[in-house]
Amino acid sequence: MQIGRVPLVGRQADLDALRAEIAAVDAQGRAVVVSGDAGMGKTRLLRDFTEGLDEDVIVVRGASVDSGSGPAPLTAITDLLRDLVDQLGTEAVREAAGPAVDALGVLVPTLAKAPGDTERLADVVVELFSQLARTHRLVVIIEDLHWSDSTTSEIAARLVRRAAALPLFVLLSYRTDDVGRGHPLRPVLAELDRARLLTHRPLSRLSPAEVGALATAVHGDALAAEVLHDIAARSDGIPFYVEELASFSGERLPVSLRDVLLLRYERLDAEARRFSRVLATGGVEVPDPVLRAVLDGDESALESAVRSAVDAQVVVIRGDAYAFRHALMQEAVYAELLPTERTRLHTAYAVALEALAPTARVLADIAHHWRAAHVPDRALAAAVAAQRAASGASAWSTAAEAGERALELWDAVADPETISGMSRVDVLRSTSAALLAANRNDRALAFAREAVALWPEEDVVGRAEMIGDLATIEFQAGVSDGVESLDQALEILGDDPRHDVQRAGLLLSSARAHMLNGRHGVGTHVAARAGATAEAAAAAGDRVAAEILVQALLIAATCRTTTGDVGGLALFDQARARADGFVRAMMRYFINYSNALMLLGRYDDAIAVAREGQEYGRTHVADLGPLVMIEANMIEAHIYAGRLREAEELGGLLPLVEPGLYSAFLRERLVCLAIWRGRIDGAQAALEAARRELDMFGAYEFQTRFGMAYDLGELALARGDAHEALSHARAAWETPAGGVLALPLTAVAARAVAMLRERGEDADVEPYRAVLDAFADWPVTPLWAAVFAAELGEGSWAPAVDAVGPAYIRAYARVRHGEELLAEGDRTAAREALAAAASYGEELGADGLAARARAVMTDAGLAGEAPRSVLTSREEQVLELVAEGLTNGQIAERLYISVKTVSVHVSAILRKLEAPSRTAAAAIYRRTAA
Repeated sequence: MQIGRVPLVGRQADLDALRAEIAAVDAQGRAVVVSGDAGMGKTRLLRDFTEGLDEDVIVVRGASVDSGSGPAPLTAITDLLRDLVDQLGTEAVREAAGPAVDALGVLVPTLAKAPGDTERLADVVVELFSQLARTHRLVVIIEDLHWSDSTTSEIAARLVRRAAALPLFVLLSYRTDDVGRGHPLRPVLAELDRARLLTHRPLSRLSPAEVGALATAVHGDALAAEVLHDIAARSDGIPFYVEELASFSGERLPVSLRDVLLLRYERLDAEARRFSRVLATGGVEVPDPVLRAVLDGDESALESAVRSAVDAQVVVIRGDAYAFRHALMQEAVYAELLPTERTRLHTAYAVALEALAPTARVLADIAHHWRAAHVPDRALAAAVAAQRAASGASAWSTAAEAGERALELWDAVADPETISGMSRVDVLRSTSAALLAANRNDRALAFAREAVALWPEEDVVGRAEMIGDLATIEFQAGVSDGVESLDQALEILGDDPRHDVQRAGLLLSSARAHMLNGRHGVGTHVAARAGATAEAAAAAGDRVAAEILVQALLIAATCRTTTGDVGGLALFDQARARADGFVRAMMRYFINYSNALMLLGRYDDAIAVAREGQEYGRTHVADLGPLVMIEANMIEAHIYAGRLREAEELGGLLPLVEPGLYSAFLRERLVCLAIWRGRIDGAQAALEAARRELDMFGAYEFQTRFGMAYDLGELALARGDAHEALSHARAAWETPAGGVLALPLTAVAARAVAMLRERGEDADVEPYRAVLDAFADWPVTPLWAAVFAAELGEGSWAPAVDAVGPAYIRAYARVRHGEELLAEGDRTAAREALAAAASYGEELGADGLAARARAVMTDAGLAGEAPRSVLTSREEQVLELVAEGLTNGQIAERLYISVKTVSVHVSAILRKLEAPSRTAAAAIYRRTAA
C-alpha cells in the first residue's frame, strides 16, 4: 500500500493537455484552471505536471487556506514569494520587484528593508512576476482558489491577464463543490472566460476500469472482482475515495463515505485522535503556537501524537502549521466531536486567539470560535471589532464578512446594542458600505434596503442619509439611477437649514446620477443647487461642505464639456485648485478631466492625467471603484491614441470586479478595442457574453450606452447588415444624451447608407449631418465630418488622414484613401498610400486594417518586394541591429525596450518584407542600404 506515490490514473489526457499548453508559451503565455470536486486529484495532477518540466523552469506554488472562519489572507501569495526567495535568492527577488519591493515585507519580512506601502501589495506582486517572466521560464501555480481572499483572487486574475501579453504560464485550481452561486470566485472566473483568457480543464470522475487500475495500484496486489465492483460503486469514481477504500480492502468496506474518510483516523492511538480533533476544530490548517495553546499539555505527548498522525497520512506539516491531508478529512473528523467537546475546544481557540495581536483576521476568527462555542455576546463583540478593524485597514471583504456574522448573532444576544456599541441599523449600514466597497453590489443592495426599512422614523437625518446610500447602491447595482430614492431622502430632510450640508450631499448625488445618465442640463442645474446649499457651511469651515462645492464644480465641468462647451475646461481648473485634501474629489477630478481630454482629442494629455490619478489613487484610495474607473480611462486613452497593444496589456493590470457600473464601462471599452484590433469574432463573442450586464448598466450610464451603440453598429457592418447598423446609429440624433459621443455614430451611419445605396436602397442622412453641424466647432468634428462625407462619396478621404481624432479612424482613412487612389488609376500613389497605411496599422496594432491594406495591394498586383519605407522608424532601428547579428535580448538592451516588444517588431519586419527568416531580412537590409 503506497498512497503517497501511486501512479496517476485516468489523468493522462489532462497531463498531456497541460504539457501542450506550456509548450505553446512563446511571446504570449498561457493560463489554465483545473477544477473538480474535492478528492478528484487536482493536487496530484499538478505535482506530476511540474515534476516533468525542464530543469530551467522556475515553478512557484502557493495554496489558499481556510482558517475555519473564512479565507486566511494571502497564504498562497506568501507561499509563492517564499518559493521565489528559495530559488532565486532574496536580492534577486528584491531587484525584480523594483522600488516598491518593501511592500512585500508584510508577507516575507526578509524582502523588506523599510516599512512598505501595503496598499500597493497586489501591484507589486503582479509586477514582480511579470518582470521575472520576461527573463525566466516561469510557472506560477495557485491552488485552492475557492478558499482565496479577495486580494489573492485579484492577483490571480491579473496574472492571467498578464499571461496574454507575457511568456508566463499560470496554473490555477479550485474545488467546484465549494464554489456555489454566490461565491465571490464565480464572477472572477466568468470575466476571465468572457475575455477568453483562461483554458478550463475540469477533471472528470474515473471510469470503472480506471477505478480498478487505481485501486490495484494502491493495494499492491490483485483484488477480487467483487471488491473492485464495490470500490467503484462506493467511490463514485472519486480518486481520493478509491485510494481510501483500496487501502483497507482486506477488511469490511465502510458503509458511508464519511466512514471512508475516517478509516485512517480511527486507526490512530487515542492521543493522535485527540490531536486530530483539536486540529479539526481550528480549521483545515492551524499554526503551531495556537494549537499548543489550545492543547496546553505535555510537549512530548503532543510531538508523539503529531508524528503518529503524519505517519498515518492524516495530517501534513506546512511550514509552522499543521493541516489535514485533505479538507474532506477535516470535515469528517470535526463531525466526530461530541457537542461538549466542540464547545470546550472552540472556547479554547477563542481564548488562545485573544492573546494574539487583534488584526482583522484574528478578530474574525475569534468571533467564529465564540459563536461555535455558543457564547453569542462575545462573538458579537468580536465580530463588530473585526468589522471596525477591517474597515480601518480597507480590507473590505473581511469587513463585510464580519458585519454579516454580527447581524446573524444580533437576535441571539439579550442587549446587542450595549455589547456592540452600535445599533442594528448602523451595523447594516456599515456592512452595506463594506459590501459596496468590495464591489459586491447585489449583497450591498439587500442590506441597504433592510437598513432603510428598519431605520427609526424619528431619526430624520440618519434615515435620509441611509436612503441616499441606498440610491448610490441602486445605481451601482444597475437596478435604477437612484434619483427616486434621492428625491425621497430630500423630502424627508425638508427645508430645515440645520440640515443644509446633508441636503447638499443628496443634491450632489442626484446631480451625478443625472450626469451619468446623460441628462446634462439637469445635472448642471442640480449641481449648482448643491453648491449653493453647501456654500454657507463651507465658508464657515465645514470640510464636508467644502468638498461638495468641489464635486459640484466637477459635475458642471463634465456636463458642459460633454455637450460640446469647451468652457467646461476652466471649471476643471477651478475644481482642481480647491480639491487638495479631498480624496474623493481628487479622484473625481482625475477621472472626469481625463475623460474630457479624450473627448477633445488630447489623448496624450489624457494619459498623463490618468497616470497621475492612478498614482494618487493607489496612495489614497483602497476601494475598487475609483481605481477601476481611472485605470479604465487609461486604457481608453491608449485606445484612442493608437497604442492598441499597450491598451490590451494594460487590461491585465485591472482588478477584476463583480458586475457593476465600472465593470460594464470597462467591458464595453474592451469590446471596442477588440474591434479595432481586427478581432471581430472575439469582439462579438465578448459582447454577447456581457450583453445582459451592458444592457442593465447602459440603461443608466450614457457612456456605456453610446459605446455599445457604436460597437453593435460596427459589428453589424462587419456582417454586412446595414439596416441593423443604422438602427444602432440612430442614437446619435434620437436623444441628446450622448453629446459629442454621438459623433462616431455618424460614421457608422454613413457607411451603412453607402452599403444600402450600393444595393439600390437609401436612407435619410440629414439627421446625422445635423449632429455634425451642431458640434462643428468641436476639435474632433472635422475628422468625423470628413469620414462622413467620404463614406457617402461627397468628398475625398485625404482630409481625414491627418485630422485630430482617434488614431484608428485616421488609419482607416489611410486605407480608404489608398483604395480611392487606386480607383482613380494612380497606381504609384496608391501603392505608396497603401504601403504606408499597412505600416501605420501595424504600428498601432490595428491588425485588421493592416491586413486589408496588404490584401488590396496583392489583389491589385501592387505587392512584391516591399520597400523598406513600409517599416516604422523603430522597425528600421530593429532591422539594422538584426542585420548586425544581435539577438532579441541584445536588441532589447540596446534600445531600452522589452524582449517581447522586440519580438513583435521582428515579426512585423518579416511580414512586411515578406522575408522567411531573420537572415533574409538582414540580406534585404544590406541590399537596400548599399
